[in-house]
Amino acid sequence: MRFTKFAVAGLLVAAGSALAHDPDALADIKKRGTIRLGYSETSLPFSYKNKDGEAGGYSVEICKRIAASIQNQLKIADMKTEWVPLTPTTRLDAVAGGKVDMECGTTTVTIKRREQVDFTLPIFIDAAALLARRTSATTMADLQGKKVAVADKTTTLAAVETALKSRFINAQVVKTQTVQEAFEMLKDGKVDAMAGDRTALLGTFLAAGGAENLIPLPEELSYEPYAIVVRRGDSKLRLEADRVIAQLYRTGDIEGVYARWLAPLGKPTVALITLYRMNALPE
Repeated sequence: MRFTKFAVAGLLVAAGSALAHDPDALADIKKRGTIRLGYSETSLPFSYKNKDGEAGGYSVEICKRIAASIQNQLKIADMKTEWVPLTPTTRLDAVAGGKVDMECGTTTVTIKRREQVDFTLPIFIDAAALLARRTSATTMADLQGKKVAVADKTTTLAAVETALKSRFINAQVVKTQTVQEAFEMLKDGKVDAMAGDRTALLGTFLAAGGAENLIPLPEELSYEPYAIVVRRGDSKLRLEADRVIAQLYRTGDIEGVYARWLAPLGKPTVALITLYRMNALPE
């Protein structure tokens, strides 16, 4: 009996200790009076540095709305926002290590990534695709023996490698640090094509003035649901972020966010509208 009591007591202490060490970004934000948000400087139109040197984009606006809600909840009169530039190779470690409270970019939710970080409700749905030099390819099959640039440590990289292998296309995959670097290589003729999430590719394409020598290829290579990234186990911050996102969907305010950043790319797809409706959770 004594052993059982000690065992139970030990389990309770261990459980209490584990709970005590769960990350709590809201407490950290209140203590420092600053929220730290990670973003990409080059992922148009979702997360980028604008001409005034400020963070902008679809994902960034959603994070700003979450930050405003947090400020109101914590009653911080003059909460500051620190924007921290991140890349595909640094973003998850930055969140997991507490360098930033949230990451506001184009990060795809995967089971493997959920071993390291947590995700909010999804904010967008996309697919990996290819952008090529008009003289090099009009379909993926034309990439035989050619070079394809893709940002390292992204779900797109795995999708491209799988798609090339399944289609028996022997192309050289050139890994870059960012999507923008891959685009610059494509523009400069150093590679024949580049891969990325379709909407971000089109945004970069349009920002470059259309780039008449480039053409989007028709194939879709993967399913890419985006979400805001928070530290694993930080249930309080994730709940507050989910509350804001669900309210955006429930009230229809997400339509204005979409129009501000994504309207040039066309109307929301049926899949995206479905995502909004399915995640318009009641309070």
